[in-house]
Amino acid sequence: MRFFRSAAFFAALFFSLTAAGAELSRSVVPLTLTEGEFAGGRIYLQVRIGNVMGPMRLDTGASSTRLRLAPWNKDMPVFGQSFSTGASGATMQCDEVEAPKVELVADQGNNVARTNYAVTRCPASDGDDLLGIDFFRGARFSLDIDLRELVFFGAMTANGQPKPVRRLGPDRRLIGIDLHFGKTGSVGLFDSGAEVSAVDQRFVRKHKMLFAAVNAKAGASGVAGARIASKLYKIKSLDLGDGRVLNDVYVISYDFGGLRAALGREVSFLIGYNVIKRFEWDFDFRTPDSPTWDARLK
Repeated sequence: MRFFRSAAFFAALFFSLTAAGAELSRSVVPLTLTEGEFAGGRIYLQVRIGNVMGPMRLDTGASSTRLRLAPWNKDMPVFGQSFSTGASGATMQCDEVEAPKVELVADQGNNVARTNYAVTRCPASDGDDLLGIDFFRGARFSLDIDLRELVFFGAMTANGQPKPVRRLGPDRRLIGIDLHFGKTGSVGLFDSGAEVSAVDQRFVRKHKMLFAAVNAKAGASGVAGARIASKLYKIKSLDLGDGRVLNDVYVISYDFGGLRAALGREVSFLIGYNVIKRFEWDFDFRTPDSPTWDARLK
């Protein structure tokens, strides 16, 4: 995606999410969707970084916000290096840089901002710039794809029975959710950056009876935009607990490889766009050591 420079001084109010536990005013950030085959799609929102504004892809499967190297961000101060791991498990070396202010542009209430925010800047590629899960530290928010809304500090909309998040990844920032394929338990990564939900090939081979092969082509994109070879299946039954059951869900399947090593062997599923859109979601990250999730089936 391309960011464009603002020609005018931007004086809208914003609030910071740094004060965990603080109950702040309701803000509604509008979402833009691009939808594709097998009920899949991508989620974008408008983001302002300094005096530059443009769309970023919402990617809760990314532990940090990731920018592609571009003229407008090349002078951000570098304070370290890291490796960015994509859906295929492939990695690329990136710089850790500091952005003076990153704001989500709201159409109701105040903009949602972080100041002196650490982001990952990677080499230029065909992939999108990504808003990662670490932006949401200290926040309580709801996500509804059908309403095209990301709501901060509003009324909780799901079942009112929050469950603890399974904290995943080396830095334990990522959202894991306990689920069942039929009667077989597993853990799914809540990954809004996944166009279609995905399952590890190893899990499919071990539990063939839980899946039905689909005679169609499918694909996935890695962290740099490269396509990943995959097969297409339908899950016969996907159960998130408390009556939240979906049947005949499309999923792509590929070898999680390095992703498996990064997330843990118990993680066999990426909860992608086509599953996320079937629920209203609530998340509460105001207590860093005990975040919660809730969802209501539509």
